[in-house]
Amino acid sequence: MKTKIVTSIYSDLHGTELGGRPSRGGHYRYSLRTLLKMTDADFVCYTSENELESLKTFFYTENNISEERLVFKTFDLRNFSLTNKINRIKNIEETKHSDRCVEIQYCKFIWSLLELNIGDYENIFWFDSGLSHSGLFPPKYMNNIGYWEQNYETTLLNNNFLQNLIKFTGDKIVLCTKENVNNFWSGTVPNEYYFEHCMERHIIGGFFGGLKSSMENYCNLFLDYTNKLLDNEPRLYHEENIMTLMYYNHIDLHQPLFFDIWWHEEDKVPGIDLHEYTKTRKSFYKIIEELNV
Repeated sequence: MKTKIVTSIYSDLHGTELGGRPSRGGHYRYSLRTLLKMTDADFVCYTSENELESLKTFFYTENNISEERLVFKTFDLRNFSLTNKINRIKNIEETKHSDRCVEIQYCKFIWSLLELNIGDYENIFWFDSGLSHSGLFPPKYMNNIGYWEQNYETTLLNNNFLQNLIKFTGDKIVLCTKENVNNFWSGTVPNEYYFEHCMERHIIGGFFGGLKSSMENYCNLFLDYTNKLLDNEPRLYHEENIMTLMYYNHIDLHQPLFFDIWWHEEDKVPGIDLHEYTKTRKSFYKIIEELNV
């Protein structure tokens, strides 16, 4: 089954009216280089005109990635279908200091829809380009040679993981759901948007997807909910808040992967013995580890 993975790299947005994480250029590039070890998939990466040529140099010239396996496309985050609604609500000065870009969050679904009918693919997944890093994966699964590799190259994101993920997904949408009561992570959208309000779990937007038909339905549903919130609420909600709403309102559409905490046993958190703590709470990386078996 042919698979397409959609992602993006916009590493120069911090301090602008779009907002974004600072100093992520190397992180995103080396992490995406690791994701490309899923060689059973082709990749499409959305980016800005400013970054396009340097990304091509890094991947095509310096790392010998085929232009057929990794296609770059430019997209203007300042001018697309949701721009006017977002700007009506957005606090520009706060956004300049934010490490999150809501435009990228919403465009995950717009870009996935754009890619649905380009090429002969049966599955389409979204993966955050920065997913592979040592904050999520313990040292035993990281490459121990070189600074970038130690921090951003995991052995767990491979074809075995991808094929098992596809089998696990079936005809639904696979996504990651984090425990949100004892290990609280995020609030949610107003109660009235829920058929039955629940905050026990929080959906993570790091990767999700499935068959083309399932992904088309899912992305269109996301945009329906997003437009309702943009039209009726005075604040911007992260894509994960909207995905959580969708999970509870349409639970039969989903094939969830469950975890409790981000930390792994080799992390350092003041006051917590993570070697003991992780024995009773499932770390995020365990999802990926289990799908390697």
